[in-house]
Amino acid sequence: MSSVHLICGFMGTGKTTIARRLAMQMNAVRLTHDEFMADLYGNDIPESEFRAKWDKVDKLIWNLAEQIVCAGGNVILDYGFWSRESRRKAAERAKIFCDNITFHQVECDFETAKRRLRERDAGRLDEEAFNALAKKYEPIDTDERFDVIYYRNV
Repeated sequence: MSSVHLICGFMGTGKTTIARRLAMQMNAVRLTHDEFMADLYGNDIPESEFRAKWDKVDKLIWNLAEQIVCAGGNVILDYGFWSRESRRKAAERAKIFCDNITFHQVECDFETAKRRLRERDAGRLDEEAFNALAKKYEPIDTDERFDVIYYRNV
């Protein structure tokens, strides 16, 4: 049976690492929003253009996900799904074309996430922005009633 796997977690927690592992284990197609953005638009998108480009990539990924599932495949959406609302919308959207949906919550402490981001981005971590964004992040809560697999310190 086809499946949709939604990877949740703050930046630097290991989401893409988990998504890659799952893709190999499940013979699934991994769709990573950040990679599509970088491949299509580069890494320095002006803030005034970011939302429109993000929305285009979002639409593309969801269309691909539906095609993959309808063709009998498994898909992994490596997004982040930082907010309760984004998870609700993603689950609703996935249920249109798939009954088998699992969330994967990837977690680590914020200091580890910062270190990973510094290493990954050659030291270009804006700590003030990181801290501001961390306040907006909402981990999955049990009352959201999703099927969830948890990963800690990947």
